[in-house]
Amino acid sequence: MKEYVPDTLFVHTKDTAHLLKRLNNHPCETVITPVLFDDLMANPEQILGGVEHVVVSGPIEIIKAVLQLSVQACFSLGIIPTYTQKKLAVIYDFPRDIDAGIDLALDASPLTMDMVTCNGHPVLFKATIGHLPLLDAVADTGKLSIMWTALRQMFQIELIKYRFTTAGSKQIITAASGCMILHHHKGSLAARVIAGDGSLSDGSISAVISAPISILKYMQFLLRLLSRTGNTKRLPSALGYLKSPFIEIEPETELDVFIDGEKETRTPLRCEIKQGALRVNVGPTIRKDAESVKSMAEERVEIDHLPRGKELIKAWKKEKIPFFSYASEERFHDLFVALREDSRINGLYLTLMVLSTMLAAAGLYLNSASVIIGAMLLAPLMAPIVALSMGILRGEEKMIKNSLIKIMAGIAIALFAAIVITRLFPYKPVTGEMQARLNPTLLDLAVAIISGVAAAYSKSYKEIIQSLAGVAIAVALVPPLTVAGTGIGWGDFHFFFQAFLLFSTNLIGIIFAATITFRVLGFSPAIKSKRQLAIVLCLLALISMPLYISYGHVVEKHILEKSWQKERFLVNGKYIIVEKVELRRKENKKIVLMEVIVRDMLTRKDLNEFKKKIKIHFPEKIIVRVKTIYIP
Repeated sequence: MKEYVPDTLFVHTKDTAHLLKRLNNHPCETVITPVLFDDLMANPEQILGGVEHVVVSGPIEIIKAVLQLSVQACFSLGIIPTYTQKKLAVIYDFPRDIDAGIDLALDASPLTMDMVTCNGHPVLFKATIGHLPLLDAVADTGKLSIMWTALRQMFQIELIKYRFTTAGSKQIITAASGCMILHHHKGSLAARVIAGDGSLSDGSISAVISAPISILKYMQFLLRLLSRTGNTKRLPSALGYLKSPFIEIEPETELDVFIDGEKETRTPLRCEIKQGALRVNVGPTIRKDAESVKSMAEERVEIDHLPRGKELIKAWKKEKIPFFSYASEERFHDLFVALREDSRINGLYLTLMVLSTMLAAAGLYLNSASVIIGAMLLAPLMAPIVALSMGILRGEEKMIKNSLIKIMAGIAIALFAAIVITRLFPYKPVTGEMQARLNPTLLDLAVAIISGVAAAYSKSYKEIIQSLAGVAIAVALVPPLTVAGTGIGWGDFHFFFQAFLLFSTNLIGIIFAATITFRVLGFSPAIKSKRQLAIVLCLLALISMPLYISYGHVVEKHILEKSWQKERFLVNGKYIIVEKVELRRKENKKIVLMEVIVRDMLTRKDLNEFKKKIKIHFPEKIIVRVKTIYIP
């Protein structure tokens, strides 16, 4: 059976005096002694003498004042929130029904909980410093509202220098837009990202530090909030987290501190916890959470996503956060050393180029896709291309020069090896794998650009470096180069031009995409070799023209082949049904291959008449070749 306090002091204001009647009518038979808040504060020692339980209802500042008195006078506390104090009710799980709220306030089994203070001011749920985009929003805010708020705040974020000191004498110097102290992790979006960590009685203070170092990081954080899925124990990349019995916060400039929505003090801010200092009647959900969490043995410091070192200097000197992030110093150093090595030519590179070309040539002659894939994996051309992209981004002339020499040497070796193999084998089959490397279109350019993004991205992160092999397969470099060399060996320069155009498409597309990707990943604040990038863009525009024309031919071919199927013609009293159509181009000639079905024997005159009917549908001259299939 539920137990109630035998007597209580009811602290109220004129606006909450109407609750006295309901308190007196409660069936628990608790003796109620009413007192106005102003009268209590005029003589607290005399009025609180011998009082063991107090029920309070009024504005937040009155509840906080009584809360502080409870620490001094050691009485338990029941709180009846008003109709307007919805946030307080949600955070402490107070009933919204007045009678149920009174029943909880008179309960004789309060929860022992901690008291958090910021510069001596008690905190009911949170204290905020600086600018906290999205974090300060209510947890049940709709997605559209969050997105609208995010867009309005996106270009207003500024990072300033902060110093954080914890109970373990750890000093963290970083750049941040703001910070939030959470007493109880419920009711805000900040609480959502640290869900399940802490309670009202765990002996610690939680601080969430907002540090979106770029617009992209900010948007990633927004998507994380909107998704409401994933690992809640892993912080978004724009946040840091401290958990300690003591936290001191000192920003570079003095800032206002808002406690529970009201401006109460200014920085520097000293946040302390008085463990087990309060006894308050809270809702069953909060009680269950508090009882399931033990006091924290060690403080928690998660600052991997916060700017430090050179990143810190870059971040807090900017008036506004940049669109792209800064790469960490460690990641930049490791990548730059690796790419500098990749740009240098050596014997291993030359050997692999010869072997991969020979293997590709064998695969092309045998029409074997598996052998060609092996050649793609063996080919070392991707490394100097990615190094060249970084050289263009960073303006490293030596890296650009070395990479270009290495790429040109690889091209020359591949062409020479393909020519030699072609001359050694006079048999000249044009296999399907060779045909696949001819007539590149804008789709091939799209593949090259996507592969360039993937190559730069996989090279930037050690944990996914193995994905570079997949990129090498996706965008073939050596096979089209081998086909081009074969064209030279055969003396067919149209063959050479088409294959070399595909290789050039892949080469230029990768360089352009990888340069932009490295910029997006923050390896340079700007593209420094603008002249070299302009050359790449000009080459990209130049090769796009034949690719566009070729793409137009592909579209034309598809439309023609689809539209002519099952067409019926009456020629000299004989029905001819078109079963299959294929459009081919050889140099500047357009050839239409048709398979037709007929019942009656066709004469040469019939075929000529049929071809005339086909040709009138084409404005230019074409060659029509017909394969006849007779059916009974």
